[in-house]
Amino acid sequence: MAEEDQKRSTKQTRSLLEEGGNVTIVTFGDSISAGFAVRHGFPDFWKDMLEKKYPKAKIEIVNQGVCGDTSLNGLGRLEWSVMANKPDLVTINFGINDMYMGFRIGEFKSNIIEIVDRVLEECGCEVILLSSEPLVTPSFDEMILSYYQVLKQTAEEMDVGFVDVYSAWMKCVEEGTSLESLILPGLDHPNEAGYRIIAEEMMQLF
Repeated sequence: MAEEDQKRSTKQTRSLLEEGGNVTIVTFGDSISAGFAVRHGFPDFWKDMLEKKYPKAKIEIVNQGVCGDTSLNGLGRLEWSVMANKPDLVTINFGINDMYMGFRIGEFKSNIIEIVDRVLEECGCEVILLSSEPLVTPSFDEMILSYYQVLKQTAEEMDVGFVDVYSAWMKCVEEGTSLESLILPGLDHPNEAGYRIIAEEMMQLF
């Protein structure tokens, strides 16, 4: 999806921000959204960046990331995690746990489609799907790409936003940053430097 098409996916939210309105964002997903084992995850960095760019707006980011969650878990808590907050924008980030738990690609896609469909219908808000970071173990990294591709395809098919976190990280790696310097030691989770990359990539739509 071209950059201008991607920006179109956040047009309503950007208008509210530019007008200095009240904006509620829900970051919905697994431990990548939750900010596992760090003081500041991508929602924290992203909020700081949004507030700097839109100083008149009143921005609330409700972090509804739950460590260990799959897309099926997300479906089960969608009503109280997302709808109850009456968001203007929802980011959706699942995939890694689905892969580790053995969810088939078709089942994963079906769950993501249902999540997006319900959010669009019941909230009438904008939606951004996010992939996650590269995985250190090569075999797992190869496997997770299929799940990230589902997120990209679903975003295109449902005309919602998509942020390619994987490619943003790989660009940094290709430019000389080691992958290990962006993750928590011994864990496939971002450290704060890794989370900042995610927030910077989110800002490309704003």
